[in-house]
Formats: sequence, C-alpha cells, structure tokens
Amino acid sequence: MRYLPLLLALALPLANAAPRDVKTQAVYDYLLGVWGKSTIAGQSDLTWRDATDMAERVHADIGKYPALMGYDFMNYVDATEGDGKHQTEEAIAWNAKGGLVSFHWHWRIANGKFYTKETPYRLPVSDYRQIDADIDRIALELKRLQAAKVPVLWRPLHEASGGWFWWGTSREGYIALWRHLYDRLVNTHGLHNLIWVWNGQDPAWYPGDDVVDITGYDIYDNTFAEAWRKAQQHNKPIALTETGHIPDMQDGQRWLWFMVWNDAAGEAGVTSPNNFWTGEHHNTNAHKRKIYGDPNVITLDRLPKF
Repeated sequence: MRYLPLLLALALPLANAAPRDVKTQAVYDYLLGVWGKSTIAGQSDLTWRDATDMAERVHADIGKYPALMGYDFMNYVDATEGDGKHQTEEAIAWNAKGGLVSFHWHWRIANGKFYTKETPYRLPVSDYRQIDADIDRIALELKRLQAAKVPVLWRPLHEASGGWFWWGTSREGYIALWRHLYDRLVNTHGLHNLIWVWNGQDPAWYPGDDVVDITGYDIYDNTFAEAWRKAQQHNKPIALTETGHIPDMQDGQRWLWFMVWNDAAGEAGVTSPNNFWTGEHHNTNAHKRKIYGDPNVITLDRLPKF
C-alpha cells in the first residue's frame, strides 16, 4: 500500500465532491499533497463550554498549537443550553490565525435530542420539512464562514452505523439524508467552502464518491489498524476524525489528520477519563510532546498561508 496515497492524489481531482472557491480548493490540494507523507495535528474544542479554549490548553502543555481545530453546531438548533453558540466566531478567529477548521453537527431534532434512545425521530423519512428547516439554520452559519473565507472540513452525520444517533437508524435512510444534505447545502444554498468528510464508520453506509472528499474514522481505543484497512476500500484520503489516543507515527498509518476529543467537563490539569487531552489518563505528556515534535506531524506553525 506504499504507493496508494500517490495514486489517489493523481486520481482525486476527477472526483471532487463539490465546486469550491479558490481558497477551499487550495486547502484541498494541500491535503492531497501531504496525505501519505505527514499527519495534521488536530484538537476538538470544548464545544459546549465557551470559556474553555482547547487550543490554548494544548499550547500550555507542549508549547505548540494544533494545525486543525474541530467545532460543533450542536447548540445552534433546538437547544436550551446557553453555551456553545459562538462556534462560528471561534472558527473565524482560528482561521485568522492561520489554522484549519473542521465542523461536525450533533443534530438535535424534534425534542432537542440527538441520541436514538432519547428521541422518537427515525429514518427513513418522506417529509423533509423539519430536516430542511434545521439544514437551513446551519446553512446560515456556513454562509458566514464562507463570507469570512473560511474553508470547512465538513463532517456531518457522523458515526451513523453505530446506531446511537437518530441519523443511524436506517442505512438506506442515512444515505438518502446525506445526499439530500449535500444537495441542499451545495445546490440550494450555494456553499462552496465545504470539503465533505464522511464518517459513517461502516463501508456499507458509504453515500458515494460524488458526495465525499475524505473518509474518516472515530476510534477511542488503540485498534487503528483495522479501521485503516476498512477505510482503504474507498478512493479517498483517510483521517482519524475523533480519537482518545494520539496515534504514534511509527505505527506506519499515515492518517491525513488526527483529532483528539476535548476535555468534556474536566478542568485543565486534571487526569480524568473525561479529559482526552489534559492529564495523562489517555495520553502521557511525554507521548504528546513526542507526537507534536515529530517531523511528520504538522502543527500550526508548519501550515502554509492559504
């Protein structure tokens, strides 16, 4: 598989998921260029606590910033929580510092919930009015990001095959919803700053090459090799879109990026199962310094200006 990234980089421009603006295309081309050679360091923000800055926690620990920050539209639709509604502003500010931006969406629907066990909403659906109203609300934020010239690694409908989110209650319904979401954002709303990241976990749930740019896996243990093998079934770069354990570059799996999950409700400096970055429950400080200092890991200071 040594030459796979090179072969894909040559083929992928023919299978771009969507028209892109110039800056977004430059980011996409950069991602294709580094894949298989280097891995981008990413960190998920603590998206429901506005006062916590995960990028600064990373910097405080090891003296470097991640190149990529992950944000969430979780509290923008049908939410009662007061926090978590400044993700767009935080992403614009991070991009202004030269960083890359990823967004996912814990999609609250009907009763403000997204877990299958907490909401009666199920796929497939024939009436898209509720879905379209929610998509249109998120499109407003994505348009703000587009106006600010922020390319977005867009990772909606994540972890679907696990079944714990309502969008994972039907494979056929999920695929139809993905393609509907793509059509509404790209064709109805004219969004061209999105790089589409599919993170359905099971290849049987793949919605099609024409609506996917990058494939991703969320892994919270050390079983990286099996996910890497499965992800190679698609003609796309592969990212570690959520993880609790930072992969070692010596393992040979050149993920396009890794995204460490946030510190949940834990405070800075506390070793806890709730803190995926801070402390040493999931990653030792020595391991974090080793990875961020690896010449094959791209941190904020190593990103080009797009």
